[in-house]
Amino acid sequence: MTIKGRWHLGEIRLRSGLEPLLDAGHRLDATEPLRGEVTHAGRILEFSLTSFNVPVATTELANAVSSVAGRDVQCIPLEIAGQTGMLVLNSVRVIRCLDEERAEFIKWTMQDHRSDLAGQYRQITKHVLNESALPNDAHFFRIEGSLVELIVSDAVKAGMESVGCLGAKFVEVPLSSSRSGA
Repeated sequence: MTIKGRWHLGEIRLRSGLEPLLDAGHRLDATEPLRGEVTHAGRILEFSLTSFNVPVATTELANAVSSVAGRDVQCIPLEIAGQTGMLVLNSVRVIRCLDEERAEFIKWTMQDHRSDLAGQYRQITKHVLNESALPNDAHFFRIEGSLVELIVSDAVKAGMESVGCLGAKFVEVPLSSSRSGA
């Protein structure tokens, strides 16, 4: 999302200085607020992604997301540049749902400089989700094998838009029907 003069957020850290795992679908056991870094000061947005794709939102927006997404999202308090009421939206749900027959993607290989990621999606240029792989209660999740993309349901999108979500960019992702004979 391009918003002139907006703030840019960098790393999110625990008070100990360690970087928490916030993109792998795991609930974080945090008893105190996380700390965030502003890499470029500017207009504070209601929704931002850090440099490492961690979603950050205002309390009002986080409440709108969690009221629909329920246990799919963990809202973690965030201390950032003296700003109050900011939360990390930790997606704790990962679903194997990319329709590999219709999507366009590249996977990491053992020969790549990140052989530890072999078999995972390196880049997805055309997203198509397999509708039959999506549970009815999937509202806020990441695609298994590619923890960059954050997928929200129409209900979450509507909730976000109802309270204001400056900074969020929504892109419709096509769904494929279940494949017969596949």
